[in-house]
Amino acid sequence: MEKIYYRRCESYTIGMATEPIEIDVDKLRNCVPPYEGEYHSDLLDYIQENIVDNYDEWSETNREVYGDEIDMLYLEELEKEKYFDSRDKFGNLWTEVGEPNERYGKTGGFDVFESTAE
Repeated sequence: MEKIYYRRCESYTIGMATEPIEIDVDKLRNCVPPYEGEYHSDLLDYIQENIVDNYDEWSETNREVYGDEIDMLYLEELEKEKYFDSRDKFGNLWTEVGEPNERYGKTGGFDVFESTAE
């Protein structure tokens, strides 16, 4: 008889975020490249393309314009606090049978033959 392995699984969601920081849109309009948008989506695109994706160059170029608080815009450096954990409300638990197999990275190195997951 072949070897069969059994395991218990759990899936959950944790939401984390930094403290909100205020964006000085007027200062962004004087930066290089200048922020020229009008809508929240424009601002989010500008922040993603210039600050998140290219922070080192953008901050060096715009430090005089934006001031010392420019470093607060790089949210990667800020501590994140948990604001949601699905385990506090419910658990998504299931069991599986199968065998260990490193090629199955999406299932944690386990070739699942059968599962109680829905």
